[in-house]
Amino acid sequence: MGFINATWKNRSVRRCFRCVVILIVSGVMIAATPVHTKPDFDGPVRYSSDEIQRAIVFYAKRNRLDPALLRAVIKTESGFRQDAVSHKGAIGLMQLMPETAAELRVTDIHDSLQNIRGGSKQLRHLLNRYKGDVRLALAAYNAGATRVKGGKIPRIRETRSYVKKVLSHYDKYGGGRRCQGTVDGTACKASRGVQTIGQEQGESKGER
Repeated sequence: MGFINATWKNRSVRRCFRCVVILIVSGVMIAATPVHTKPDFDGPVRYSSDEIQRAIVFYAKRNRLDPALLRAVIKTESGFRQDAVSHKGAIGLMQLMPETAAELRVTDIHDSLQNIRGGSKQLRHLLNRYKGDVRLALAAYNAGATRVKGGKIPRIRETRSYVKKVLSHYDKYGGGRRCQGTVDGTACKASRGVQTIGQEQGESKGER
């Protein structure tokens, strides 16, 4: 009887020991398992310069735009700063207003690729509206389509300066010096537009 009791006790001790070992091993494994934690900065994704350039080419092609023109708009709007926000509330590379982004079905205006997609779509829409006239399309992108009427750039100093800057960058990116490979002759019209805008500004100053 004593032998049986001793055996039972030994088995109980061994079982308890095994349980303790299992618990310890399990705890170590749990501690060693990587846990997905929330990042310290829960902000928008930042893309590399190469990714941005590929997106420009992709969405320019999708919306039948000259990539050089799209680059020129981004350069003027934000200087290629992905986190750019204007005092008026325009956001991102192409400085989209939240209401405009909603109309263009941009779900995350802070995402640079979506921002480019929306901005390029808007630019294509304006080019269609003004029958390929880059000057008028750019003026409308800056001031709003309701202010661009009668085939003329509105007499808003900021808008006139904006159009001139975009066309200057467009020329530097090679768009103003070529007409091949563009849609609706946009490069040719833009190249002629640089001089036209200068003339219009001179005329306006004279009138004032």
